[in-house]
Amino acid sequence: MNIKNSLVKSIGFAGVVSALTAAYAFQPAKPTEPVYVMAPFTFVEFEKKDQAVFETANSEYVLEVDFESTYTNHSNGVGHNWDEVEVHQIKDIHVYNEDGEVLNAYVDRLDVQEIVQVIEQELRKPA
Repeated sequence: MNIKNSLVKSIGFAGVVSALTAAYAFQPAKPTEPVYVMAPFTFVEFEKKDQAVFETANSEYVLEVDFESTYTNHSNGVGHNWDEVEVHQIKDIHVYNEDGEVLNAYVDRLDVQEIVQVIEQELRKPA
């Protein structure tokens, strides 16, 4: 009987441990507070053709902004040339801090408009 009791106890203990492990694994993740990334932003560089890099004023966050734009060069034939740039769409904004990408980052709509204006301004500058 002693072996039978030990076997039943060990199976019961293993069942309780596996049930607790399964319950812990299927717990919903705790919601994290959103991180608000606010202007002023400083333009750093263009990483790729349609990706600009910005930094916050306190250098706490770096933003990689993927965008779609059109660029045209106009001339009136008398020596006056001008460039026209329009950002059509901001595809995605990735926010990074010293620990890596911040998944719950929020950038205000007005700050996004400021980013668009800076991108257009930087694209107009002669290379």
